Amino acid sequence: MALAFTQLAAATASTTNAASYAGTAGTPVAGNLLICFVMASGKNTQGSLAGTFTWTRLTSFTYNTNADIIEVFWAYAATATSTTPTYTVGTGGNATGCIIYCVRVTGAEGQTQPYIRQIATNTGLAANPSITFGAAALTGNGLLGFASNSTNSATQWTAPTGFTEMSEVAYTTPAKSGQTSQAASGITATTISWTNVNTTAWGVIMLEFYVAGTCANPNDSVAGLSGDNTNI
Repeated sequence: MALAFTQLAAATASTTNAASYAGTAGTPVAGNLLICFVMASGKNTQGSLAGTFTWTRLTSFTYNTNADIIEVFWAYAATATSTTPTYTVGTGGNATGCIIYCVRVTGAEGQTQPYIRQIATNTGLAANPSITFGAAALTGNGLLGFASNSTNSATQWTAPTGFTEMSEVAYTTPAKSGQTSQAASGITATTISWTNVNTTAWGVIMLEFYVAGTCANPNDSVAGLSGDNTNI
């Protein structure tokens, strides 16, 4: 079975200045692995995700001079039951806004948990954000990326070469955007770049998923390393 990424539901982008934000309800297929990207502005503490299934944090990092946070959560959808992922922000007050976007993953190694070869993040201000893996991606593996910056145009991002944009949303007060892109296979690069001419503060992340049948030992994956989210 080939690895594939499909959205669970449309992305949400909200500026309600709240302690909790609800994503869009979606119904997975039984057996889907779910990955959810969250960007919370005005926060630098980890929050939590809830809704129908058990959501576990995969990784998180801050950007924009430690003012905003990007988090990645995963869940195993044992049943085809509708879920509304709801993010509760971390300690220290409300978030000024939040973007939530969930992806269904099929054909990946493990399926009941993410078997991930590499995670790379980066932050900055220059145009055309990029990440650099510790090793070249494997051509059969799938790559899933999320990018955010402090510009509110919803059509500013171009997905990296060989990738397909899945979602792009934005909100104002403060100005923020979020874009998700995927490549189910065929990428062998070490450095991967988005096209974006804006030079506001940004944070980007890229995950490399093992395709089914290629990672028999969970200790060879980031998800099996007890929270060690470095490149391997």
